[in-house]
Amino acid sequence: MDALDLDTPALYVDLDVLENNIARMQEQCRGWGVDLRPHVKTHKIPEIAQMQLDAGAIGITVAKLGEAKVLPGDDVLVAYPLVRAKVPRLRELAKKRRVKVAVDSVEVARGLQGIETLVEIDVGVGRTGAQSPEQAVDIAKACSDFQGIFYWPSWLDEAGFQAACVKIDAVIDALSATGFEAKIVSGGSTPGAAKTPLIPQTTEIRPGTYVFYDVSSIEAKACVEADCALRVLTTVVSTSVPGQCVIDAGSKTLSSDLAVVSGTYGRVVGRKWTVRKLNEEHGYVEIDGPALIGEKVWVVPSHVCPTVNLHDEVWYGRGGQVEGSWKVAARGRVR
Repeated sequence: MDALDLDTPALYVDLDVLENNIARMQEQCRGWGVDLRPHVKTHKIPEIAQMQLDAGAIGITVAKLGEAKVLPGDDVLVAYPLVRAKVPRLRELAKKRRVKVAVDSVEVARGLQGIETLVEIDVGVGRTGAQSPEQAVDIAKACSDFQGIFYWPSWLDEAGFQAACVKIDAVIDALSATGFEAKIVSGGSTPGAAKTPLIPQTTEIRPGTYVFYDVSSIEAKACVEADCALRVLTTVVSTSVPGQCVIDAGSKTLSSDLAVVSGTYGRVVGRKWTVRKLNEEHGYVEIDGPALIGEKVWVVPSHVCPTVNLHDEVWYGRGGQVEGSWKVAARGRVR
């Protein structure tokens, strides 16, 4: 079956591109001397997680415990602040798999007896994490099984990475002076992966988007359009307004996240068109040239992670042909 014959809107993954992305990131990590622990919130698909593990990933990273329940991997890092009410579920998970948790508070750390813990530090992003070496030490003291530290570099530029390196050094020194060894220094993101050598203390990284990439990845120069393994197939349903067409992919298909630089909701492949506005089921596209009702176009989403989470299944194949589909098993697993 030709992928263009799929009913729209539909998500389609090119297996050749996907496999290349997985293999390339794994090889890069080997070159950087770090382990790869991919964040599976991007795809939420067991088959893709297994492909990453088979390629050499040491385990998986999840945001929520519900994701870990349906995705493979004997070594799971929960990269999200837990509250006490979640701990019983964490302990159930830990009965069957090796589990690590990132924490940024003494209160939570005290409730994780017997669980491997990483102390999260804020390296300048301003989301979560200990704000000083002293605070990091206090949290480490509250851990019953301290393993190391955790940081998230997000979209930091080279100067930001250099500043982050100084902060990480200060935390490691403070921990060492108190008798703590940071065996694990967990960092990384897809836009920051290539800058990993700027923080040589890093032992593992947790990129997620790299399996598919998206418009924001292109704008961050983390990839080119040809590296974007996942595309959204959509159909032009209206051309009544001059200079515009409407496609059947709105915010319930593409998500409401804008690309960081261009402010678009998606890049239309092979066309000088811009997806400028979304309603739930309508995508408003500025067009340069004619558009025909019923024609199908491919769109690279601005942010692929929430896009996948909106769909029950993702089609896959090679050379524009459909070979099958995957269930998005962890879709909606937000608890």
